[in-house]
Amino acid sequence: MEFPTRLLLLSLALPLVPLACKGPTPEGVEFSERYPEPTEFIVKANEGKKQTFRRKAWFAARHKAHPDDDWRAIELRNGLDQLAKRNVLALQTNLANPWVERGSNNQAGRMHVTQYSTDGQWLYAGSSRGGLWKGMPDGSDWAPIGDNVYGGTHWLGLIPGDNPGDPDVLLSATQGETVLVSRDEGRTWSAPGGLQAWSVDRVRRVLVSSDGNFKPFVLRRSSTGGKYHLKRSDDGMHSFSSVYDLGQFGGDVWMSRTGAGALYLLTETGIQKSSDYGDNWIGMGPLPEIAEEGELVGCEAGAPRLWAALRVGAVDRLYRSDDEGASWTYLTDMSDYWSRLTASITDVNTFAWGGVEVHVTRNAGATFDVVNPWHEYYDDPVNKLHADIMGFNVLEDPNGIETWFVNTDGGVYSSTNKLLTVDNLSLSGLRVSQYYSTHTSNANPDHVVAGAQDQGYQRADTPAVAGTALEFDQLISGDYGHISSGDGAHDFLFMTYPGFVLIQRNENSPSLHSEDFPPAETNAWLPPVVADPSDRRDFYFCASRIWRYDFVGGNDWTPSLWSGYDFSAVSGNYASALCFAPAQPNLAYAATDDGGLFFSIDGGLNWTPSATTGPPAHFFYGTALLASAASPGTVFAGGSGYSNPGVYRSTNGGISYEPFDQGLPATLVYCLGEAPDGSGTVFCGTETAAYRRDPGASEWVDITGNQAPVTTYWSVEALSAENTMRFGTYGRGIWDYRIDPVRAPVPAPGVAPRDVEVTLTNR
Repeated sequence: MEFPTRLLLLSLALPLVPLACKGPTPEGVEFSERYPEPTEFIVKANEGKKQTFRRKAWFAARHKAHPDDDWRAIELRNGLDQLAKRNVLALQTNLANPWVERGSNNQAGRMHVTQYSTDGQWLYAGSSRGGLWKGMPDGSDWAPIGDNVYGGTHWLGLIPGDNPGDPDVLLSATQGETVLVSRDEGRTWSAPGGLQAWSVDRVRRVLVSSDGNFKPFVLRRSSTGGKYHLKRSDDGMHSFSSVYDLGQFGGDVWMSRTGAGALYLLTETGIQKSSDYGDNWIGMGPLPEIAEEGELVGCEAGAPRLWAALRVGAVDRLYRSDDEGASWTYLTDMSDYWSRLTASITDVNTFAWGGVEVHVTRNAGATFDVVNPWHEYYDDPVNKLHADIMGFNVLEDPNGIETWFVNTDGGVYSSTNKLLTVDNLSLSGLRVSQYYSTHTSNANPDHVVAGAQDQGYQRADTPAVAGTALEFDQLISGDYGHISSGDGAHDFLFMTYPGFVLIQRNENSPSLHSEDFPPAETNAWLPPVVADPSDRRDFYFCASRIWRYDFVGGNDWTPSLWSGYDFSAVSGNYASALCFAPAQPNLAYAATDDGGLFFSIDGGLNWTPSATTGPPAHFFYGTALLASAASPGTVFAGGSGYSNPGVYRSTNGGISYEPFDQGLPATLVYCLGEAPDGSGTVFCGTETAAYRRDPGASEWVDITGNQAPVTTYWSVEALSAENTMRFGTYGRGIWDYRIDPVRAPVPAPGVAPRDVEVTLTNR
């Protein structure tokens, strides 16, 4: 989120209150405001919409491709290829596992859906990019069962297994393209008939009847023709067939959660009702006004009472019906609404919708209250909702108690009193952190920091208990990336938030400070910063020009224009990556958002465009640069590889590049790293997997096997003592890849590694 002015620093350091209830409290935070607002939201509604747009635009820009190349469809194919590979590997035993999961153990990221198992003894919970999880209803014993599912689990349906004693049959759907079914607790997945990949464009709802017949329904839009269909399975989710054609209208469907009841379908012409699972329909009445799309929920305690959110132009309007849709009462125009809504089972007057916060009424819509302001979470994460509501599920537990589940950007919450109070079920073991960047100190490898999506800047300072993952403290809220250190230690760390540079001072008792972005520059939404390798106190900022921030004492830095070279006048809008050659800081490399590659022989003061030996990279967004320590003069560039190579290599100091993507799928390369053993082995992280390429090898090799998750590998750093590469993922936390377990001692599971060396890697 952008701030109009920099955050003010206090002359007296405030005590830092970490979010995790563990260990001694770190000292010193220099911010007068500990809680930068969620990047999806700012107090002024119009500013919030602008910020959301900027974030989405940045994500789209990084996936740059020719207009004829649909990068989402390409990544869907990559994800399905990963799934097919893992379905085969799941049948094999005694596979070598070079991977160790590091956490976080206690800072959950975005969750979408929560459901009871069919016997009510377990919870299943679906994440954004961290697959499907299974745990106890009290939030204990979480375990991943969907690491092989690309895109996460945004919708979930469960029915009993095909035979007595079989596990539940699980249907996992994303909001986009995939609907998958597993009959073996997530070991393998396949698409059911009628919902194969590329036939689905958008999933609006997944329901299973609660009358004992377990009839599953999926409301989805077809990728051909753009029509919405409500589909039903009559054969245990082996296949689905259409029971209603909604045309182009993005409608919704609701049915009783407590037993037998009719289907209620929100269509362009009004509510349609079916009492036989969709074989026959009766029109109940028209909508109160013409709408582009809408969402529907109901309360069984009414007859039932229905609630509908209708999109009318740019406004979301809330209506209530007490006669099954025959007539409607207008209630309010909804602000802060993200198409998430739900209603009580037992109290006809209680209803809620979600956006950044949860808005609840207990008087049939006469008034609405916020369950808790988003910032209250940071002082009480156990009992206060995290910001950004991604889904609701209101269910009866095995004892018939109405239980509300709220799925947020900070995990899953439950409530048994209709949101009067909530309990965080994600405090331990739900390892779905979404990391932009990680950094491990070479002065004390127990010190690991990470920049997360909407879970702030985090720090671990204690080794994990054997067999567990690292516990992190959240030092400040928000989104942070591009963590950089000039000497590998944590006395000076630099990173960016959308609007300012965050700076950590001190290895052992960290304090936080901020500096403004330079004025009148064009830069990425989350722009790279790179610590000066010759002076750890200073750093460089990537924009349309390169700026340098010099430490001037105290807690202050002075920005100055380092290079007058205007990248926007040559290629694209701004420098999107920057690195310096190890042991040769005068040799610098830069990439831009429009395919430009550059080199400098005077530390970045002057720049020369590089040449490529392949086709011009018109659709290359440069995300990562790696200057080789093993081979001076060799540099690798990674970025969007949908319409051109995703990796290039130069062996002449950046004068010219050639494609170096053999073996990689068409994908976005997020990060590049080099093995710390001097071998010259290089690694990259992509949208769905991690890869390595050994010296002299003809191509890249997928290293995720069946052990590391199918998710986005956003960052990588090298740990020298274990000869290990540490990946930060955007959905499943931190994962260590041991390059050579024979030569390097393997630490006990969860034990923090020793001795760290960080490659010059910038995204």
